[in-house]
Amino acid sequence: MFPIPAIPTIPAPAPIIDPLVLQALATDPRAKRFYTLRAWTAAWTEDQAKAFSAALEGAIRHGMDGAAFLPAATRDPAAREVALTLAALTYADGLARGLADPAAASQGLFTLERQGTDVTAGLSQALDRRELAVWLDRLPPRDAEYQALSSAYVALRTQISQATASAIPTGPAILPGGTDYRAPLIAQRLYDLGYLTGPPMASQTLSAPISEALKRIQAENGMQATGKVGNDTIAVLNAGPADHARQLVLNLERRRWLRREAPATRIDVNTAGAFFTFFRNGVADWSGRTVVGSANRQTPSLQSSFSQLVVNPPWNVPASIARAEIFPRGAGYLRRQNMYVTNGRVVQRPGPTAALGLVKFDMQNPYAIYLHDTPSKSLFARAARHRSHGCVRVENAVDFARHLAGLYGVTDRFEAVLATGDTGVVQLGSDIPVRLLYHTAFVGEAGAVVYRSDPYGLDVKLAKAMGLDAPRSTLNPEEAAPDPQSAPLGP
Repeated sequence: MFPIPAIPTIPAPAPIIDPLVLQALATDPRAKRFYTLRAWTAAWTEDQAKAFSAALEGAIRHGMDGAAFLPAATRDPAAREVALTLAALTYADGLARGLADPAAASQGLFTLERQGTDVTAGLSQALDRRELAVWLDRLPPRDAEYQALSSAYVALRTQISQATASAIPTGPAILPGGTDYRAPLIAQRLYDLGYLTGPPMASQTLSAPISEALKRIQAENGMQATGKVGNDTIAVLNAGPADHARQLVLNLERRRWLRREAPATRIDVNTAGAFFTFFRNGVADWSGRTVVGSANRQTPSLQSSFSQLVVNPPWNVPASIARAEIFPRGAGYLRRQNMYVTNGRVVQRPGPTAALGLVKFDMQNPYAIYLHDTPSKSLFARAARHRSHGCVRVENAVDFARHLAGLYGVTDRFEAVLATGDTGVVQLGSDIPVRLLYHTAFVGEAGAVVYRSDPYGLDVKLAKAMGLDAPRSTLNPEEAAPDPQSAPLGP
């Protein structure tokens, strides 16, 4: 006997709904455009509605609550049709471009290239082709780092219900060797996190082993490794699976804001972690630490580029810095800093002790934000490196500039200008894009997800924009944001 071939199932068509009824219900601009593209014909079948509901079960992989996108139940076919459309457009746009407005959820300046997916046309086509689940799955980022953060979030969700540790109370700072009733709680938490081994310590003294373990966890979280217990450190110790899961939600969102195809050759600066990576043809080619804006002079999230190196650069001091930090110190200070005033503007002459060091990566943007060298090399050894006026100071800047000069065939020109001590421009002959990103969770060098503190308070701002509880903030002006008057002078 020969097998009888299965008869293919023909999906039921979408219900016929009076176009005038759809026009009366589709008052949202997104729905109007959707149905205009379809000549005001219905799109949703029962099978498509079930496929959307099933697709929402995967929302957890993107740090989203799928149930929040389900439309309210209704027996009115037209109302259900429009509600499904708006729900699917909202979810799809969240996957493709994020749920929050980047400018409103940052420090007000966001010029990074956004993803340009047209979800309205895409949804209509996906429904007509009966490929809704496949289309939705293609919308979010698919790079390795996004996938790693997604996997970490899903894993943490299973741990949240198992977290039973009680919070360590905040209070006065505890110095290494000092005594405090919280010391045993701190020691126990360090044991639980794997930073201490051996039997638990019941002593109320912050002993040397505890202080050393604290230094490790402080350094890993981008804090100054002092071994001193302030409320910032307590916040890090108290951060459990729920806190890290919330932090991952925010950082998955930030990555969805970005254009999927980043320039293959570029510089990415993580302003939360204070480090940079130079990618050449998609591969990490050079990396190093940075010093970025302090909490009250934040480095913005922007995208720019440079095509030239300014060697032995002078510093045209911004008027705000001159008024607040230079003129009050008098003429003697200007002389000692090799500065002069021209047309009311303070200028610092070039030289090895000048604020811009020996090279400036001359990014073109209207915000006077750029990368540069610095004479204050010791700052790169610090864990907390949010100490500039907003520009980005680059570790081993001269060596990095020399590396770029070699790649672009202008080594001789660079070395010649550098040796003169005079200001000169070295053209690279090609634009190098630079992205200034604020990522408080990312994949570290060891391949594991690393969590950083929130030095600019932007996790708190984004959580509010997304309707989430504010994460534990480790922002403490005393530990993370030095007084500009005491910080080394520079942009």
